[in-house]
Amino acid sequence: MKHETISETKVAHSILGLDDNDITSFVRRCMKDRSLSKLVSSLNDELLFGTTSERDDAKRALNRLGFL
Repeated sequence: MKHETISETKVAHSILGLDDNDITSFVRRCMKDRSLSKLVSSLNDELLFGTTSERDDAKRALNRLGFL
């Protein structure tokens, strides 16, 4: 997997940088270590309160994870 962890900064960019084949295992790992809720919450905050660019990236990241 390309990214082992995702920092709170640039969450959307980290998700958008994952290889297509890594998305499923990334979501499973986040579910297992109970970080998925925090990750989605962070993306939702960016979607609601971020700059135009942050909102666009957050929307694309949520879509990529299957939440939109």
